[in-house]
Amino acid sequence: MAMRSGLITLDHQQVSLAISKLDGRAREWALTCSTSVDIAFPTWESLKLQLVQMFSPPNQAYRVRSRFLSTRQGKNELSDYVQELRTLMAAMQSDPLPEAVHVTIFMEGLRTGIARTEVFRVHPSTFEEAVRIALNAEHNFKSARLDWNGYNPRSVRANYSGTTAYNRPEPMDLSYAEDGGEAELQAAEQKHVVRRCFTCGSTKHLRPGCPLRKQRQTTSQHSSPSQKSGMARGNADTQ
Repeated sequence: MAMRSGLITLDHQQVSLAISKLDGRAREWALTCSTSVDIAFPTWESLKLQLVQMFSPPNQAYRVRSRFLSTRQGKNELSDYVQELRTLMAAMQSDPLPEAVHVTIFMEGLRTGIARTEVFRVHPSTFEEAVRIALNAEHNFKSARLDWNGYNPRSVRANYSGTTAYNRPEPMDLSYAEDGGEAELQAAEQKHVVRRCFTCGSTKHLRPGCPLRKQRQTTSQHSSPSQKSGMARGNADTQ
């Protein structure tokens, strides 16, 4: 950052700053490759070129490009997927791919979801535009889902019932109506009960007012004295 901002302009200052940031084998190599650092690395560009030749494998560019072309989001978060692509793009600064290839790899690598749907709907022309559209779509979707998860229909129903209960009519108690209906039904059944006389079986009168019963009573009253006299005569003859 100091080199790019122009704070350090002299070559030996840039080389000294770069070597101070090295570590491990790279730092040991830079300090021991020659009798003097200024002689070994007169400029920052020469130091960078020798570092690449010394520590980068011969097929490093192919490896980075192959990894970039095969990168997919998979189960990773969208932000991690974007960061991985940006790191690989930075490693290809010396021989970058066309912008259209960057956009295509990013779009094809997105997993199925709201971000992929929105990016394919818009079809952005640059990599950064595609990233912005995907991140915004995923953020809006997650925010809407959190709002829906916080929504509780039961609490809404409770609040609605509490605020409008005084405006609602009270429900009728049907127990009294059911009891009254049963009583009326029993009375109607009793009215339709057929009453018969136990003596003659007629439905026009009951037993106390039955003429046949009265006739039988009269006959029995007349026959009782004659039976008594007959019985007395029989007893006298036997004596």
